Amino acid sequence: MGYNVLFLFNNYVLDSGRRELRADDALVALEPQVFDILVYLIENRDRVVSKDDLIASVWGGRIVSESTLTSRINAVRKAIGDTGEKQSCIRTFARKGFRFVAPVEVTETTEQVAGAQTGAALALPQKPSIAVLPFSNMGGDATDDSFAEGVTEEIITALSRVRWFFVIARGSTFAYKSRNIDPSGIARELGVRYILMGSIRRAGDRIRVTAKLIDGSNGSNVWARSYDRALSDIFSVQDDITQTIVGGIEPELGRAERERARVKHRDSIDAWSTYQRGMIHLYRYTQDDLAEARRQFAAAIAIDPDLGPAYSATAEAYYYEVVYGFAESPDHNRERAIEFAQKAVALDRDDAGAHCTLGRTRYLRREYATAISELELALDLNPSLALAHYGLGAAFVFSGKPHEAFPHLESAIRLSPQDPNMGSYLARMAEAKYLVGEDEAAVRFALRALAQPSFQWSRYAVLIAALGQLGREDEAQRYLAEVGRMRPKFSVAFVRDMHPFSRDMGADRYYEGLRKAGVPETVGDQ
Repeated sequence: MGYNVLFLFNNYVLDSGRRELRADDALVALEPQVFDILVYLIENRDRVVSKDDLIASVWGGRIVSESTLTSRINAVRKAIGDTGEKQSCIRTFARKGFRFVAPVEVTETTEQVAGAQTGAALALPQKPSIAVLPFSNMGGDATDDSFAEGVTEEIITALSRVRWFFVIARGSTFAYKSRNIDPSGIARELGVRYILMGSIRRAGDRIRVTAKLIDGSNGSNVWARSYDRALSDIFSVQDDITQTIVGGIEPELGRAERERARVKHRDSIDAWSTYQRGMIHLYRYTQDDLAEARRQFAAAIAIDPDLGPAYSATAEAYYYEVVYGFAESPDHNRERAIEFAQKAVALDRDDAGAHCTLGRTRYLRREYATAISELELALDLNPSLALAHYGLGAAFVFSGKPHEAFPHLESAIRLSPQDPNMGSYLARMAEAKYLVGEDEAAVRFALRALAQPSFQWSRYAVLIAALGQLGREDEAQRYLAEVGRMRPKFSVAFVRDMHPFSRDMGADRYYEGLRKAGVPETVGDQ
């Protein structure tokens, strides 16, 4: 039985082992880095901690901007009821650093006292909370234990990069390695909504990893996958499996949270549920739904002005209104999308999703270099973010570099096969194939894109262009009639104006294929 160190100050209890901060028995949700800063300051409360100390301890020496560090210190203060003006807990020493000055009492408790022994269920954080249990070694060979533990640790680390997740630390979840408790019981003990568990089994030079995500409230499966890999390079396999699992979990958790928000009682309104209700409308991609999504996001921001994902989602709504051709003033929408995406980044500069959204809004204005830089930063922060891989691939397609787009588009499709944006992933792949002259492949990917839910004119555009190049005018005319019913102004000029292709990228082949298929140059107002 292990011991946890508890730090008691004011009305707070900080449990460093379980990575929990509680105020009057209520769990306080903290971002992983914010929690680490608080622990470091308390553990080193006998001295002034420099900014370099914090960066070395919390960020591993990685370059961190002054604004990022300031925002994290402010988040710590907010969590413990302190402010930069009061400085009753954390005092700033000009040009020297910070010191935790509130009186602290240190005590110890056993692992079981905090949860299982008391029988008390911990309060759930507002945002999705998840615990990753140690993966089981089903083969029985002790040499594979380290691989199983390595996969588990890598998944915990990777999930912690997803800023809208609350992830339980390794120390708490590894305590369950030899304990036979059902997932719902573990979720109750740890105060989380979801449990990720899995196993590994080796057969010769191949290994199979299975993983499943469980809703701790009712024990139902949210998601499950199996992965078979050759063990040529064990570390490469470990990284690949981790990235694939995390990439698959994120959209599934988003889907589960949207469903939870949909059935939640209307008298239980909070910022997170309101935001998730907006996401339900966002992913329907209709004009009315996108407008309703923006209203829901505005309501979430009114409840919690620091809810970064709501700003990103508002930018996404403006983005999709342009992409789907609904915006009355596309230029206005592009400006508003960038404005909200920048606000999301300012709130949390380590949020990969915020940088991803900002990068994608940038290429709507044909600012390709800036877009690519933001999207590469998003992938540095979270290599498993499928939407960032897609965005980077799209930026390369639109800027005339389709060959560079392929690996990122392939990663997006592989990482998130059930993604609500899959139609866009496939459409960009079709465009990349078309731009390198692989017209038959472009047709196949475009048809797969059309089979996805929701209407999007660009899926038709690339299909019609590829069919035109292949001389299949009759087929092209059938799809032209379909898109014309939804977009009466569909024409070569419409595509040129609406699609964010670089003006000098050599997209003439795209427009040439449309003309060969019989698409009119322009269509008068109707």
